[in-house]
Amino acid sequence: MRWAVILCLIVGVGAGADASARQVKDTSADLSRRSVGAEAEAKAAFERGRAAHNAGKRDEAVSAFEQAVALEPTSSLYQMWLGHAYSRQLSSAGFLRKPFIGRRAGEAYNMAVKLDPKSIDAAEARLDFFLDAPGIVGGGIDKARAEAARIGTLDAYRGGMAEARIAEHEKEWAAAERRYRSLMAEYPDRTAAVDALVTILQNAKRFDDAFKIVDDRLARQPDEASSLYNLGRLSAVSGQHLARGESALRRFLAMTAAEPVRQSNAHYRLGMIKEKMGDAAAAATEYRAALDLYPRHEPAAAALKRIQQR
Repeated sequence: MRWAVILCLIVGVGAGADASARQVKDTSADLSRRSVGAEAEAKAAFERGRAAHNAGKRDEAVSAFEQAVALEPTSSLYQMWLGHAYSRQLSSAGFLRKPFIGRRAGEAYNMAVKLDPKSIDAAEARLDFFLDAPGIVGGGIDKARAEAARIGTLDAYRGGMAEARIAEHEKEWAAAERRYRSLMAEYPDRTAAVDALVTILQNAKRFDDAFKIVDDRLARQPDEASSLYNLGRLSAVSGQHLARGESALRRFLAMTAAEPVRQSNAHYRLGMIKEKMGDAAAAATEYRAALDLYPRHEPAAAALKRIQQR
């Protein structure tokens, strides 16, 4: 009898253990399903945020990105885009709200970097925040310089770009130009320094120097899309080499069919060129094309309105 009781106890314990194991397994599967569901919801919220951000719907973008971060708080990418949304929201916020939104932007960028210290995109976003934000909400030139140095340990080229960006912010134009030129020499296959230097020279109305850089670049790489765009933009702004500029932009459009924002910018520059050629009707057509591709292109909207009011 005693052995029968013991056997029953053993069987009972085994059955209980089996039930517990099944319960643990079921709980794990349930948690896994919930995790996958939350991840999918977070991604959907993130995509809604991106769409709202691109459409200029600032508050909607903030709300969507906040939801994405709440669902997946360990995503550096989501935190970075939340920072972007807060930064854009600042432009329409009232005076009293700006400091609170600014702090939230800084916190989001800090968290993006904390979650992924090797993300250069997050680091560059935080650097821009440090440069643009006042000290009271976490900005500061010393912080920006420290971040640029940190970026340099991750990617020497982008660290150099960060240093030049700081020089531009401080209106140290000669230092910025030297840094961009050194980067162009050290990294001849990368384009960001070329684009930035051409922009500096264009803004300073040093058109001959800017055209020389673009022409030298295209002589080596005749199908480089960014340099074709730079040639067209320079022509549009300076009023020089208009036919070459138009041709370059037409080639650029043929190469970037899947990039509506870049295409919108090209049509806007073509409109400028057509205006300088004295063809207002063709200019209006280009400005409309720019707005069809990117309805929030404010310079194109202003240019079209100006033509229509003549």
